Amino acid sequence: MLKIENYNQSYQKDWDGFVETSRNGTFMQQRTFLNYHPTGRFVDCSLMAYNSQGKLIAVIPAAQKVEGRKRVFSSYPGASHGGIIVDQKFNTSDAIDIVPLVTEYCRSNNFNAIEIKMVPRIYHFWPSDEIDFALRHYGFSIGNSELATALPIKELAKPSDHLIKSTQRNIRKAQRLGVTIEESKDLATYWDILTDNLKQKHHAQPTHTLAEIIDLTNRYPQSIKLFAAFLQGKMVSGVVVFLLNSRVINCFYIANNDNYQNLRSLELLFYSLINWGREKGYYYLDWGISTENKGLMVNQGLFKFKEKFGGRGILRESYYLDI
Repeated sequence: MLKIENYNQSYQKDWDGFVETSRNGTFMQQRTFLNYHPTGRFVDCSLMAYNSQGKLIAVIPAAQKVEGRKRVFSSYPGASHGGIIVDQKFNTSDAIDIVPLVTEYCRSNNFNAIEIKMVPRIYHFWPSDEIDFALRHYGFSIGNSELATALPIKELAKPSDHLIKSTQRNIRKAQRLGVTIEESKDLATYWDILTDNLKQKHHAQPTHTLAEIIDLTNRYPQSIKLFAAFLQGKMVSGVVVFLLNSRVINCFYIANNDNYQNLRSLELLFYSLINWGREKGYYYLDWGISTENKGLMVNQGLFKFKEKFGGRGILRESYYLDI
C-alpha cells in the first residue's frame, strides 16, 4: 500500500537525487531548479510517495494556483512541466494506487481541481504511460494540449539530413559572410537582444529576468548554456539551451538582432547546435512550443522555421480534474 507525504525542505537532497535517477524526470522537477523562485511566489504543496517498505517511488512537484474562485493543485506553475516522476520499479499497480491518493489529498486540503502537466515522452528514459492510463482511468481529461517541435538528432547520419534547400543555402550564406558560432557567457548582451525581440514582436518580456537566468546558470553551470552567433565579434543572435536531462537539448530562448536578419545567422546557429548535440550523444533537439494561449493559437511562422530543419510535432499535455 502506498502512502503520500508533504515535501519539506529537509528532503531536498533525497528529492533531487530521486529525480536525477528517475525514468521520466528532468532538472525542471528538482528542488534546486524550483527553489530559484522567490519565497512567497508560490504556495508549495509537493508530494512524495512511498511504498509499503518505506521506499520513495514517486515525487509530484506541485504548488497552488488560483483560477477565479478555484484553488488548483498544479504541477508545476513555475515550470514547463511537472508530472508524476517515478523510479524504474514503479509499475501499473502503483499508478492505479497513487492517483486516488493524490485526489483524496487534494479534496481533504480544500483544492477544487487538479492539474498535472506531463513531462513530454521524448524526455523519458523508459516507458511511463501507466501514469497517463491511471489519470484517464480515474476521470482526468486533457486540460490543454500544446505542440512543440523536436528533431531526433541521434537518428541523423549527418547534421544536414532533412534540411530544406533554402536553409542549406542560408547556412552557406552565413558562413560566407563571416558568421561564427560560439558558446558564450555574455548573458547580459543576449538578454538585451532577447528583450528587444520580445517587446517588438510580442509586446512581452522574457519569462526570466537577467538576474534569474544568471542564478539558474549558477545552479546548473553544465546544463544551461548560451550558444551565440557573432559577426566580427558582435553578437547577432543566440539560443539559451536547457540540457534538461541526458536525452534532450531544450531550446528555451531564441532571439535574433533584426538589424542583422540578412545574415541568416539563426539557421547556421541551429545547424551548429544539431552537430554539437549529435557529438555529445543527445537524442533530441527540442525547439519548444509554437502554440500560444494554452494551444488555442498556432504560430504558423514559428512552426515553419523549426520544421525547415526536419523537426516535427511533440505534444505537451496536461491533465485536469474538477473535485
